[in-house]
Amino acid sequence: MNLNIFSITLLVSGIIVAAISTVIIYRLGDSVRWFALTMLFVSIWALAYGFELSVKSLEDMLFWIKIEYIGIAMAPGTWLWFCLKYSGLEKYSNPTVALMIFVIPAITFFMVLTNEYHHLHYRHVMVDDSGPFPLLAITIGPWYYVHLSFFYISLSIGIIILLYKFKNADPIFKKQNNLLVLAGLFPWAFNIIYLLGFRPFGHIDLTPYAFLIMYIFVGIGLLRFDLFSIKPIARDKVFEVITKGILVFDPNFRIIDFNPFIGKILELPISNLIGKRLEEIFGKDSEFESFLKKEEKRDSDSTLEFKLGRKDLTVEYVPIKDKKGNFLGRMVIFEDVTQEKSIQNQIRNQADELKNLNSLKDKLFTIISHDLKGPIFGIRELIKLSFEGVISKEEFFQILPEINKNMDSVSILLENLLAWTSSQLKGEFLVKNTFELDKLVELQVSLFEKVTREKGITLTLQKYGQLHVFADKNMIDLAIRNLLSNAIKFSGKGDYVTVILKENEGSVTIKIKDTGLGISEENLEKLKNRESFTTLGKDKSTGTGLGMLLVQDYIIKNGGELIINSQLGIGSEFSFNLPKSNDNFLEVI
Repeated sequence: MNLNIFSITLLVSGIIVAAISTVIIYRLGDSVRWFALTMLFVSIWALAYGFELSVKSLEDMLFWIKIEYIGIAMAPGTWLWFCLKYSGLEKYSNPTVALMIFVIPAITFFMVLTNEYHHLHYRHVMVDDSGPFPLLAITIGPWYYVHLSFFYISLSIGIIILLYKFKNADPIFKKQNNLLVLAGLFPWAFNIIYLLGFRPFGHIDLTPYAFLIMYIFVGIGLLRFDLFSIKPIARDKVFEVITKGILVFDPNFRIIDFNPFIGKILELPISNLIGKRLEEIFGKDSEFESFLKKEEKRDSDSTLEFKLGRKDLTVEYVPIKDKKGNFLGRMVIFEDVTQEKSIQNQIRNQADELKNLNSLKDKLFTIISHDLKGPIFGIRELIKLSFEGVISKEEFFQILPEINKNMDSVSILLENLLAWTSSQLKGEFLVKNTFELDKLVELQVSLFEKVTREKGITLTLQKYGQLHVFADKNMIDLAIRNLLSNAIKFSGKGDYVTVILKENEGSVTIKIKDTGLGISEENLEKLKNRESFTTLGKDKSTGTGLGMLLVQDYIIKNGGELIINSQLGIGSEFSFNLPKSNDNFLEVI
């Protein structure tokens, strides 16, 4: 081995570049690592070329030239791959494109290894002793032109990508980009000069020197000043820690970038998002399309159905423009607010429930202080006056029917009040059994017969089929009693109250119809919303509305739903179904 100034320069600078590139590979981000890998391949080229210039025999020169081609063949491919990754063209950095990029370098390296068998890369090689030290003289073969074409095409495409992607970038990115472009062009110029025949040092190729000089400056900049770290590293880290999903669309609604969290929000695999169109993610004519078409910042709320359930999302649309105002695309930011919405709805429902409970509490105090207190105090005063002789026996008996009617109302009210209080304060046991519904209804009808005769109302019961139901007997008893009482209260002389019991396939229908006053639209809405209210009956009797709340509650707990149909001045119809079964169980609610 005969070291000379050319070989020493290559060996020293090659070691420096190899060391710098190795440190960069371990310290910096993904795309910058590919640039460092390009530097490493160039250093292998330089080191092997340095050894080639130090040996004398043809055999040794051919050995080192094979080592050189590890770097010469692979460097253009890693440069192009770096440009794709650094410029944000991730959709092209996939296995198919990688195969297209690196298949030529792999074939080139194989051709060099086996050249003595086919001479496709080098037609002829010999040692030239005309200079100060032996040099390898080469006559190139056909595959060399393939390799050379790939070399320059890769360099050209990479430089074009960098120039195009950063033409309107911020100054800090432009300076970094210009340095990269210079790192590609500077050695390229030396290689073109060498191929054109301008060789001041004979067969010595100055291209690796140019690469080494340029890459030493770039490598020091990467390590000392964190060049390129702002774009690929900070951006990746920021995207990783953001707890909102981000999609970046180009002007044609294709995804060109995203952050990892978007996969969690949209429940999508993120491995193949790049290049997908908007309709592939959200379907055709989605609400997002109309917002994306507008080049302005907007916010919206959306609700989407996913495999794991429905999600409430807030979506922010941010247009992306360069310094000149040219429209480049849109960034869409998704935030999952399902839990927050659920908590807000829960708080709102609790507030409404508390408001209703307060309203009902006030009503209960009114009931206790007026509807219960009034009749009881009235009876007490009547008895007192009778004892004092103020009211005669005949007068007492004349008033007694009215007292009896008041006491009937008070007893129903007291029963409803106790039932409601029990259900609200301590819960209640729902004891379901199979029983004969018609027997229960017949008993209720018989209890109201006297009242209906006195008011001139026709009360009838119609039964169809087997009427065994599976429900809580006490609850259904109270519900039917309240419905019958209401129907009679809002009916008068000449009206009809009809109770219909009908067997269905799996249930029994209970229907109570009357031809009384009917219910206004306003009060119908209150009933459907389970709001209590007070209205006057035909005989000017009043109710508290508490009974209807209990009726609806008890019917729901027994597996039914109260259906109300009514027309003012024509009458009302209340109906519900109860299940048929013979299973007995005890349920606590």
